[in-house]
Amino acid sequence: MVICRPFITVKGRRIFAKDVGKKAFCFEVTPEQHKEYMKKKKEKE
Repeated sequence: MVICRPFITVKGRRIFAKDVGKKAFCFEVTPEQHKEYMKKKKEKE
């Protein structure tokens, strides 16, 4: 599964894709990682 975001956070600083000539930062995650993230996000709310 590929996740794309318009910015990433590095050392507490947001880096926007448009500032480095991209439309988005994309990275690969497994379905298990995605399910775990969504579970933690739901618990946080």
